[in-house]
Amino acid sequence: MARLALPDRLDGKRVLDVGCSDGFYSFTAEDRGATEVVGIDDLSSLMVEGRNGFAIAKALRGSAAEFRDRSIYDLDPATDGTFDAVWFLNVLYHLEHPMVGFRNLARVIKPGGLLVMKTYVHQDVRVWLRGPLARWAGRDAVGFDVGRRPRLWFYPHSELSNDPTNWVGPNVACVDAMLDAAGFDITRNLGVHGDRYYLHAARRHD
Repeated sequence: MARLALPDRLDGKRVLDVGCSDGFYSFTAEDRGATEVVGIDDLSSLMVEGRNGFAIAKALRGSAAEFRDRSIYDLDPATDGTFDAVWFLNVLYHLEHPMVGFRNLARVIKPGGLLVMKTYVHQDVRVWLRGPLARWAGRDAVGFDVGRRPRLWFYPHSELSNDPTNWVGPNVACVDAMLDAAGFDITRNLGVHGDRYYLHAARRHD
């Protein structure tokens, strides 16, 4: 939560949580004052039909947040409306068509709207720290890329973490370049921690 640096208050805002799973970040947005929260995901092994985790938490909390069985590829402002803020957390590397995903996000985020993103990134070199050195550095791994060119690794099977739902591994430069191409400006680079890149971006005005 600290690394994501979510806004402390979201009063009057409409928020979309992409890949919401059981809805932790959807309900966090609601707790921070969001007027309307929509979470989308597919009914995967974590999201069974009926009384799934989102539905159970929603009932226990008396929440007004809404879950929709929906893909990022299906987002359409005519159907979904537009949002002031979008959470896009640990989703990018699951997309077979990442630029389609980014462009669809741009369609449903209001100009100037906030995109909060966390994603796996591929790094050419990773060094694992242990013991006092790790505590001094405040982390257990550091990594870096050789060169600054945008690159994207493709995993057709289970090459990344033995998970067939993992499709791509961008480097940091690739994430930045895709955001730029889709119409976003990075407003806060929150850094790479381990193999995860955290950032805020704003939808450019047309």
